[in-house]
Amino acid sequence: MVITENKERLVEILNEELGLTPYESKAYIALLLHGPLSPQGLNQKSGIPRPRTYDVLNSLVGKGLLMEQPGRPRMYAAVDPQVGLERMMTDLERNSLRQLEEKRKTVDKLSTTLSKLHEDSREVAIEEEKVWVTRRDSAFVARYCEAIRNVQKEFVIATPALDPPEKEVLEAVKHVLKKGKTVRVVRPIMADWTWEQLDEYEKLIKLGDQVRYLNYNGLRFTIYDHARVTIFDKVDTVLVSPAEGVYQLAVWIDLPPLADILYDYFEVLWKQAQPALPLLRKMKEGKT
Repeated sequence: MVITENKERLVEILNEELGLTPYESKAYIALLLHGPLSPQGLNQKSGIPRPRTYDVLNSLVGKGLLMEQPGRPRMYAAVDPQVGLERMMTDLERNSLRQLEEKRKTVDKLSTTLSKLHEDSREVAIEEEKVWVTRRDSAFVARYCEAIRNVQKEFVIATPALDPPEKEVLEAVKHVLKKGKTVRVVRPIMADWTWEQLDEYEKLIKLGDQVRYLNYNGLRFTIYDHARVTIFDKVDTVLVSPAEGVYQLAVWIDLPPLADILYDYFEVLWKQAQPALPLLRKMKEGKT
């Protein structure tokens, strides 16, 4: 009973976890349990339908799990699983990489065309809507990074956020810094950041990111107490509320007069804040 249960479990694992078909899994386990078998013997030991036996055996040989021994009748034996399964995994990894490369080529070919379509629709949407409200989710982060990459001269951020920004945001900031655009940030710098997070911020500063630290509660703006503020080229303003429940709300406002007012607010914070680089380095030293 125990052997039967173990066999069924092994068949299930081979099928679900390693991608063998149910017949391949049964054949492989049967050969491991009973040793070399002819196709007829395998049919008897595994219960695989006779018309499928040769196809299953040839497939397992092709995957490097079985050896074929010529003769009358032909005999099939399992390769040492430490060798056979490792070889199969190597082939699976190679095939996966090949599929990823093919998908990457497809993405590269499509990106220019699809980006043009997106840009055209985005221009229409911006003309029609001055205010855009959404959750701060992955779609918002993607658009936010796009706005960073497309900044013409400068964008500024004032945030009370205690966590460092997402990697996608950091990469977008690196992109505009390398293009010579101005980036200024006022924010808290927290002692519980990892050494790697502190180091990443230091690298941004060395690229030209002007970061100052200030512990403050964020902007009080209508319903948005303690909001994060980003201003792009004194035109677009992004307000992100603190988390409420499982998500945050974000408002994108295309209103230059409002951007001017909030830009002045940012300048007040900028004067109150202190350069972040000395603090970052001190915190890094404390973690080494």
